[in-house]
Amino acid sequence: MKINNLRKIEYISIIVLIITFASNVLMVYASQKSDLTNEQNSINKQIQETNSEIAGVKSQMSDALNQINKYNAQIGTYENEIGDLESQISTLEKQITEKEANIQEQQTKYTEQQELLNKRLVAMYESGTTSYLDMLLSSDGLADFISKYYIIEQLAEYDTELLENIEATRVQIENEKNALETSRTQIQTSKTAVETKRNSLSVLVNEKNSLVGSLSEEEKALERQLQEMEEDKKAIQTKLAAIAKQEEEARKAAEEKNNSSGGNNNAKPSAPSSAGFICPIAGRTRNDITTGYYGYSGHTGVDFARNSKGPVDGLPVLAAKSGKVVISTALVNPNGQYRSYGEYITISHGDGTMTLYAHMKSRKVKEGSQVNQGDVIGYVGSTGNSTGPHLHFEVWVNGRRTNPTQYIP
Repeated sequence: MKINNLRKIEYISIIVLIITFASNVLMVYASQKSDLTNEQNSINKQIQETNSEIAGVKSQMSDALNQINKYNAQIGTYENEIGDLESQISTLEKQITEKEANIQEQQTKYTEQQELLNKRLVAMYESGTTSYLDMLLSSDGLADFISKYYIIEQLAEYDTELLENIEATRVQIENEKNALETSRTQIQTSKTAVETKRNSLSVLVNEKNSLVGSLSEEEKALERQLQEMEEDKKAIQTKLAAIAKQEEEARKAAEEKNNSSGGNNNAKPSAPSSAGFICPIAGRTRNDITTGYYGYSGHTGVDFARNSKGPVDGLPVLAAKSGKVVISTALVNPNGQYRSYGEYITISHGDGTMTLYAHMKSRKVKEGSQVNQGDVIGYVGSTGNSTGPHLHFEVWVNGRRTNPTQYIP
């Protein structure tokens, strides 16, 4: 009986140990699960706080939509490259026209100079064996000698200058013709490159359209937002490129006017440097950027969202540099809902650089206004395709987007 009792005690002890161990394991598991849940919540919160536009559907984008977004970015790149090449071709064609006109002008000049030289040679031939020395020796006196010497000197200088001009004109014509051939070769190369890129663009568009056809209705609605934003970006780029061209022409006209009057006006685009710029949100620096330039496909600026320094919702947006407000508007759909950049502003700084501020809650300045560096132009919000309060900031140079990080202290 004692043995049976001992065995019962042993069994009970083993069961208690098993229960205790299991309880501890469950507690550890529960603790780990709780930690994992908290960590996941923290990650989700960080994702929500790393606000960006990605068409306002970042958390809802399927693999197919992500691929379409990449296609959109690639299509945009090809279209920009084709635009640049066509602009280059247009410039080269203009240069060729100017070179051809210049060659014709130089050819006419060369013909006139050659005719003058021929007349001089005929005159010298008709004068027979008479030399400059004979002319000097036949002088009636010192005054006549000096006069003839001066005439001879002038004739010699004229002949020398005429020969030099003829040679210089011939060389210039030759150089212009070589430059003309180089430009024609460049045009052909550029046209070939355009054709290649158009073919690549066509392939991308077909692939994208095929993928769009396989989307669900909900995904198609989101895809339309992506497409809408790409179209708005293109429209903005066209407008800013036109403004940049007008300003460049105005700068050149002012420079020519100043040069003709002895002045000097050499305003040029700012080099990639933070010198002369401030961060568009006070107290922030480039280290506070939450989504970088091309941080994802189609992202054409940098974002300032909530970070360790706190939320940004409602904070003043500052002019990064003094300049003129060339765009101050809101992109709104017919149904009254914001789209794309929402409330946004673009400032031209008069030196080829422009800055763009998007997704603002409200704007404080109108188109045509002059602003000083540090002036409040609006307030951070989440209008348009945005997943939460943040400022989308872009820098443009000569009508083209560039990496803003280089311009932020």
